[in-house]
Order: sequence, then C-alpha cells, then structure tokens
Amino acid sequence: MIRTALTASLAALAASAALAQTPAAEEFAAGLADYRREHQIPSFSVIVLQDGVPVVEEYLGWSDDEGDVATTADTAYYSASVTKTVTGTALFLADRAGEIDLDRPYSDAADWRDFCEWFPDSGIILAGGQIDGVAVPDFECQSQTLRQGINMQVNGEPGTDFLYNAMVFARLGRFIDEVHDRDLRSLVYAYALDPAGMENTAAGWRDHDRGRVLSYLAPPFHVVDGQFVKQPFPDDDFRGAAGLYMSPMELARFDRALDDGTLMDAETRAVLWTPPDNADGTPSEYSNGWFLQDYQGERLVWHSGWQPEAYSAIYLKIPERGLTLIAMANTEALWWGNRLDRAEIHRSDLVSAFMATFEIGNP
Repeated sequence: MIRTALTASLAALAASAALAQTPAAEEFAAGLADYRREHQIPSFSVIVLQDGVPVVEEYLGWSDDEGDVATTADTAYYSASVTKTVTGTALFLADRAGEIDLDRPYSDAADWRDFCEWFPDSGIILAGGQIDGVAVPDFECQSQTLRQGINMQVNGEPGTDFLYNAMVFARLGRFIDEVHDRDLRSLVYAYALDPAGMENTAAGWRDHDRGRVLSYLAPPFHVVDGQFVKQPFPDDDFRGAAGLYMSPMELARFDRALDDGTLMDAETRAVLWTPPDNADGTPSEYSNGWFLQDYQGERLVWHSGWQPEAYSAIYLKIPERGLTLIAMANTEALWWGNRLDRAEIHRSDLVSAFMATFEIGNP
C-alpha cells in the first residue's frame, strides 16, 4: 500500500465526519452506485469535502481489465486538465515569489518560435475556425505572454478575450523547461505538491521520484456498443496542461492546503481567482488555471478533465460554502462537452445532481 500518515489522517477525519454526515451527503453518496452503472464506468471515485473534512467517500467498481482489483482510496487516475489547477496555482505562486515572470513573452523561448511555424496553419481547431457553434478567433503568434497563456487569452488580439486553448497553456511547461533554472516539475513540486503533502502524485509518467503511483493506476476504457474496450495509456509526459496521476484523496490534500493557508493566505487566494477583463469590460471566466463561474448567486471555481475515450474528472469548489466535489473515472463519462468560450459546469449531470442535493444556487 502507498498510504502515508497523511492518508491515515484524512481517513480519520473521514471516519469522524461520517458520524456527523448530513442528509444531503448521505443522499448524494447513495446515488453514486446507480450513476456508475448508468454511465458504464469501471472505476469511479468520488469525494465531497466540507470545510476540508470528507463527508462523502465512495470508491466504486474495479481498477483492472479483469475486474479482480477493487477500486480503493489508493486507486489513481490520469487527471487530464484538472492538472491545470495545480500547475496554474504553482506558477502563480512562483511568479509572486519572483522565481519566474509570467509577463515574459513566449517568444523568449526557441520552442515557441518552432511552435509558431507549425500551429497557425495546422488545421487544429484551437488555431482558428468554428466548432459546435463557437467561433474560434485565428491564432497568430504575436507578443503573447505567459500570463495570457495561463489565463487563456491568446487567440485573436492577445489579452482581450477568453477562449480555452490548452495547447498554448501546455507551452508554459516547455517555456519553463527551456528558459528557467528549475524545470516545471521541480516548480510544481516546490510550490504545490510538497507543501500540500501530495507524496503519492506523479507529475507525468517519467516522474522517477513518484512513479510508484502508476502501479495503482486504473487503466482507461472506452465503451463501444455496451462493451468496455481497453485503451492505450496517455503517452504525453508532464507539460502543465495535463499529466498529473493521482487519486481523489491526493487532490483533496491540495484542496485543503489551498483553503487552510498552507499554500497561500486568503488574500492571495482571492488574487489567484481574480480574472482579467475581456475586451468588453466583463470579467473573464478563467484565471491562473481555474474556471470561474457565477451560477444563481453562487461562485463556482472549478476545472474539468477529459482525455477522449479514456479518462475524465471534475474538481469543483464552492468557496463561500467551504464545499468541494472531486470525481474521477477511467472512462470519458464525466465529460459533458463544455464549450471553449464559456464556463458551464452546471451542465454536467453529476454536478447538477450534486448542486440539487446540496441546494447550491437555492435561496
């Protein structure tokens, strides 16, 4: 087992919380097994935190291709773009500490110049076009800064409007690796993983220090005609936009460290979640690796994760209520097709059920 004293402490908190579990928590937990069956998810892990204490912990299904290994608290997943919350936070803190400068232009790196020769005419939708009714402004290499990349304001006129561009976000990692003294993995260790006690999180499959986590990885599946088809593992290494391998309990450690002052104080956290403005003067819906959404009077701070036909994840915080939802699956079942230009986590059926049960958005 890879359980540590930190795992044990969280488990003890969960045990004590169960004694005071609210009716809402009980109701939400009771519906997760049905959700897993209806959505055909082999391995499904869900944690709900209230003020840092787990009030729901469900580890459902199996995490191998034979169905012999039960999903447990140690089961790890490829977190896909949920990674951005961790790397975005780490780079935000590194910038405030003066170790990096998010206002540097990407063009300071040779990697970016090579990228610019290929990406604008690549035919990839994030370089321009239209998808699902969303007009994607053309991407042209101009004077985009790292801050604009981490805030997803790089298409069209840089720094003007939000549009989710994961490929440019991923270039943050390549820039750091080329230009700065410490590489991206080292910075994420220093500013996020280590302070939060995330000893069982691997930053990419080439993370030699914590590669043991991969032995607990639930393999990915895609459902085809009602059958589970095993998929290849993601082959990209850690680049900041994706690549963290972890269990929901590990992400719960990050969540607690974010809230209890371990990573930053409340004033700094407010800056982390203060977005730039769009061209029309309205606040953007993305800031430093986090989606920001106002829903029926509630502030939602979140990220989704989607590796097509393989993995999906949800990380949702309602800061004013001290409430957090973390869910991970080894299929794409948790993905709901969020648009590139909007933050709409309420469209997720799992999140919709969560918010209805916990009366999020209700007076």
